[in-house]
Amino acid sequence: MRTTLCAVLLALLVLPAGAQTLRGDYAEARTCSVYAGGCHYSGEYVTAGREALLFWHIREGSWNGVNLSGVSVLAAVVADNNLAEPSARRQSVIYVDARASKAQREAVAQLLSLHYAGVLGDVQAVKSIAIRYTQEERQITVDAPGVATLHLSRYPCKRCVQPHQVWYQPLTPVAGAEVASAKLAAYRDRRLGTVWQRSEENSAFVGEFELR
Repeated sequence: MRTTLCAVLLALLVLPAGAQTLRGDYAEARTCSVYAGGCHYSGEYVTAGREALLFWHIREGSWNGVNLSGVSVLAAVVADNNLAEPSARRQSVIYVDARASKAQREAVAQLLSLHYAGVLGDVQAVKSIAIRYTQEERQITVDAPGVATLHLSRYPCKRCVQPHQVWYQPLTPVAGAEVASAKLAAYRDRRLGTVWQRSEENSAFVGEFELR
């Protein structure tokens, strides 16, 4: 009994103040096909895949005492090499839904910077913008007017994707990750020195995330 009590107290001590599990929806789109034939993959690896849009919609949870339920956040990432390369030097901008309060915006930026430092690299700015997120059956839409757009479509079933032709993994840990078709993936803000638009590619992943 005493051993169990000590273990519980120790666990409480090592948890960050105000920490709580966060859960929600995740999507990402990259400037390369994550699901393709071998020749297509090889041709793109050294010439593409240096940009990505990452999206989180927090369904429930708090961070450092700040309730983040309902907050949507988008990150644009660019690198000097394919993002699959761990050594790629990255820069990013974090965009938080304008409906979030200042405290929520600061908390979610801190959360992402802590958990995904290696993915985001040098965070250039944290901006407040309008973000609209919808998910209907297999269709996922993220629209940030003037900044970014994601129109993604899940495959009808997981068996529709051949595992041996999936060459990448999501940039962040994702539960039940699925390849999705990017009907449109576009980034229009020049803050990172580049804009891009891709369409009708198997360049996306969707799933759910959980952070502690």
